[in-house]
Amino acid sequence: MRIFIMRHGEAEQIAKTDSERNLTLHGRQQAEEQGTWLSEAANHIDKVIVSPYNRALQTYDHLAGNTETTLPSEIETWEAVTPYGNSTMVVDYLTTLWQQGVKNVLIVSHLPFVEDLVTALCESPQQVGFSTGTIAEVTWEGEEGEFICSDRPEI
Repeated sequence: MRIFIMRHGEAEQIAKTDSERNLTLHGRQQAEEQGTWLSEAANHIDKVIVSPYNRALQTYDHLAGNTETTLPSEIETWEAVTPYGNSTMVVDYLTTLWQQGVKNVLIVSHLPFVEDLVTALCESPQQVGFSTGTIAEVTWEGEEGEFICSDRPEI
């Protein structure tokens, strides 16, 4: 299974609540650039899991609008992938998807969750850094992953 784990694009600093923070212009550009990159990296995505926070949903929308990759018609929004989400629960879910034959998954989330998830999937003692708009690609066979790419160029 290939798992594309993306940190949302750059977001505004201040909003009524953390979950209501929106993308900046730069954040929208980052997401669009990643959509172009995803077109080259994968011809289809079987499952999309996105945090319900505004900036993550907006990131996905801008990425999806700028990719030729085939995406599922429905996305799954899940509290388990919010900033302090549950990486163990997500790994268990990914295991189920892998057992069902799912090949490509895209997750759009936040710090520190994205770092925690890559660390859990790759059984790595060292965390991976994520700038805004970064996609990490993990090739994972249900037990241990191989970390492929940790950083996409900044716009």
